[in-house]
Amino acid sequence: MLYSSSRYDELALWYDLRNGDEEALATLLRLYAKPLISYGRKMISDDAVIEDCIQEVFIQLWQYRCSLKEDVGSVKAYIFASVRRRIITEVKKNTFATTQYDNSASDGYFDIGFSIEEKIIQNETELHRVKIINQHLNSLPKRQKEAIYLKYFKELTNQEIADIMGVKYQTVGNLIHEALTFLRTVFPNDAVWLSLLMVYIN
Repeated sequence: MLYSSSRYDELALWYDLRNGDEEALATLLRLYAKPLISYGRKMISDDAVIEDCIQEVFIQLWQYRCSLKEDVGSVKAYIFASVRRRIITEVKKNTFATTQYDNSASDGYFDIGFSIEEKIIQNETELHRVKIINQHLNSLPKRQKEAIYLKYFKELTNQEIADIMGVKYQTVGNLIHEALTFLRTVFPNDAVWLSLLMVYIN
């Protein structure tokens, strides 16, 4: 069967996966391998570990396909959350940190460095503004950065972000609100900072 990346087709893929279709599993891997690697790099810098974690998640999806929930909601969020948990498990296994990981301590695992593309900007004034945006995005607390990353870079809904981060829906709204409130204090003219953010984030 041929699939596209629409949300409807994600559910079709999920249904076919649960019914033993190997091509559905392979299609999900093709759809999400690159985004998952990109996301994983925000937590650790070892691509081999990231790829192993992704592979393990997909192996388990296949092994336990018969017990997967039919109503999974967002397939993308489910897979991102599974890989996130797997990477965190690997980090914990290979660290001497004494603090136990929980959701409230997740700041220690996600550390994106925002870098809005500067070389495509010709106007010097815009370039200066974009550098300021980068600087202030990178100054956000890590959980706010993760929420912003998933919202605007990966175009996920607040519920999907909540599922991935393992927090309540309202918490995601609060994190994004706090981040945007801070940015508005830096860029009082909403149209300026928001339009730049949307144009150069990809």
